[in-house]
Amino acid sequence: MNEFLNMTHATDIKTLARWMASDFTNRQQAFDNPPLFAHVRACMRPLSADLLPGVSLYLEQAYEYALNRPYRTRVLHLESVGEGSDAQIVVANYAIDNGEEFFGASREPQRLQTLSCDRLKRLSGCNFLVDWTGHSFKGTVEPGKGCLVERNGKTTYLDSTFEISENSFTTLDRGLDLETGERVWGSIAGTFEFERIASFADELSF
Repeated sequence: MNEFLNMTHATDIKTLARWMASDFTNRQQAFDNPPLFAHVRACMRPLSADLLPGVSLYLEQAYEYALNRPYRTRVLHLESVGEGSDAQIVVANYAIDNGEEFFGASREPQRLQTLSCDRLKRLSGCNFLVDWTGHSFKGTVEPGKGCLVERNGKTTYLDSTFEISENSFTTLDRGLDLETGERVWGSIAGTFEFERIASFADELSF
């Protein structure tokens, strides 16, 4: 993909989408540090351009032993906002109504053909603002403590980042207390480090 690297800039949605459209595993990290990191798969499959304008991906995050029971599913919509030097990519997060119907569909993409936009709900405050570092895209959930996540009966706000390059993908997700900012859930040992085991870039329609 070096030809894409040469043309990448802050609003290069095509390159970001090609790098994201993959099946990722943190197998090595989980093997090296089993008490601290579960073996997780993150799979992002391109969706039809008819679903949302431009580029969107179906995301499943699941434990390796339960790929058909993902603990997180989302539709990610890649948008370019702003103009000139202020332009950047925003990744909007959508929840799926009755999303259990699509569990496992990241690896059975024909099932995603029945997904319609009326099943999607944009999650307020959960946009990721994406910057180009010179060799990678780095996304951070928008400021304002607006991306609320309820976990074990407690409402928290999401503190999340990701960084993706041609050859690597890392994520860090934590839920913080609304008043104190203390960690309530999420990684205590740092970022999850993924490697790509399959690419679905050829399924993107630009």
